[in-house]
Formats: sequence, C-alpha cells, structure tokens
Amino acid sequence: MELDQSALQSLIEANGNEVYTVSYDGGSPGHTGNAGVVHCLDSYWSYDDNGNFGGPYNDIDEALFDCHIGFGEVDLSISSSELSSQQIASRLELDCSTGHVVNLNNEEWVMDKDGELVLHTEDEDEDEDEDEDEDEDEDEDEDEDEDEDEDEDEDEDEDEDEDEDEDEK
Repeated sequence: MELDQSALQSLIEANGNEVYTVSYDGGSPGHTGNAGVVHCLDSYWSYDDNGNFGGPYNDIDEALFDCHIGFGEVDLSISSSELSSQQIASRLELDCSTGHVVNLNNEEWVMDKDGELVLHTEDEDEDEDEDEDEDEDEDEDEDEDEDEDEDEDEDEDEDEDEDEDEDEK
C-alpha cells in the first residue's frame, strides 16, 4: 500500500510538531501568506500556503526555502521552537530599508544601516528621540545663524549707504 502525498501531508500535520512558522503581510494579494516546518517521524517537512509540501529533510536548515527566509518590505513574524531569534536573523534574506522592524520569537528586530538585523532595545528608542531633539536644536541654531547673518548683511548695507551719503556731500 502506497501513501499518497496529501495523505502523508495530513498525517504529518496531525502528528507533527510545528518547529518554524512564518507569517507575512505585504498589504496586497500575493504578498501575504504563511509557511512552516514540521518535525515528524524523525524528519523535517516543509510547507507553504501555496500547496507546496516537501520532505523528509535531515535538519531544519534543509527544510527552509525562500518562502521561509526571503522577504522584502513586509510585516513579518517568525517563531521557532528550535531556533533562537539570533539564529533566525542570521538565516533571513531581507530586502528592506533601514529601520524596518520584524518580529522574531516575539522580539522586535530592526534592520540597521549596514543591512543587518539587530535586536530592538528601549535605548534605541531613547537614542532616536535624542537624535530628533538634536536635529530640532540644530535646525533652531541654523535659523538663528541665518537671522544673525541677515542682520549683519543689513548692517553692512546701512554702513555702505552712510558712506555713499558722506561721499556725496
């Protein structure tokens, strides 16, 4: 008796342990979905919501495909009982901008300016607030400098006018 693909998939889903789950939302059809890896029968099995199912694989890394690790600028949430957040971050292939936030094992990770995911901390929020305050202070200083420059220019113009008046006399 041979077990067909859908029966095998149903058996694994019913008896396996979900060890990696990814959910992403790009805000439009075709850019939203789920995928995962299940451990069952001493092997790993990979699936996505497009009907793709594969395995057996010897380890979780063999079971991770683009639908599990390759993403653009989407809301992304990944959880794994076998991989730490750091291990997930090191496997991801993201094409997103600096400051993009992803959720790994219920922790916020942020894309830094070097294109690396780093754990988001409270200190970073404070640093960002301080940077914004510094930017505002710099803008105010620049405005004051511009006002001073304009005042100096006006003073110079007045001095030149006075010199011209004296020459005419």
